[in-house]
Amino acid sequence: MRTSDIERLLEAASPPLGEPVAPGAPLADLLSRRNGFYAFLSALHVFPAGKCVGEVSLEEWNAPKLWRSGYPGVPADWTAFAEDVFGGPFFISAAGIHSLDPETGELEFVAQDLEGWCAAVLEDPEVLTGYPLAEEWQERNGRLPSGMRLVPATPFVLGGEFSVENLVLMESAKALRLRAELASKIAGLEDGQQIVFRYE
Repeated sequence: MRTSDIERLLEAASPPLGEPVAPGAPLADLLSRRNGFYAFLSALHVFPAGKCVGEVSLEEWNAPKLWRSGYPGVPADWTAFAEDVFGGPFFISAAGIHSLDPETGELEFVAQDLEGWCAAVLEDPEVLTGYPLAEEWQERNGRLPSGMRLVPATPFVLGGEFSVENLVLMESAKALRLRAELASKIAGLEDGQQIVFRYE
């Protein structure tokens, strides 16, 4: 019997971050097997549902005032359930699973369902999780703390390099709020136009 792609991903994942949840809803197909986890050297982070110690819950992460209000282009009924090492969220909805580029606010379709998303992550983890840079950064600096992501000091969209030297450790929600400001600044600009943007 073929192992599902969800099961294959869970084989490479950390222990659960929260207590077991009941199966039922589409996202529970994953969280009922493992309620939140890290994978690919913590480059991929799936949020746990319900209360859990030392981790942001799925419900807390989707609170509008935390960071989502900065991205008005994301439908309110889309649930952010995971993030890559740069803090780029993944959303699940009836329209499938999409990723958000936090620097531009652009959404990209990834898969039709969780099984397809797991397959895509397993096929191309370098692009979808950023784990090579997570590995290199942690070899130099130690383990990534809970709630923190690696954010480009010079945003990628402004020519920042995909290198450890261009990455800073930042609390994930704060990083999204800052880059939401960047996304609003560059919306509608033509290629080559200049802007001023600084992380305070």
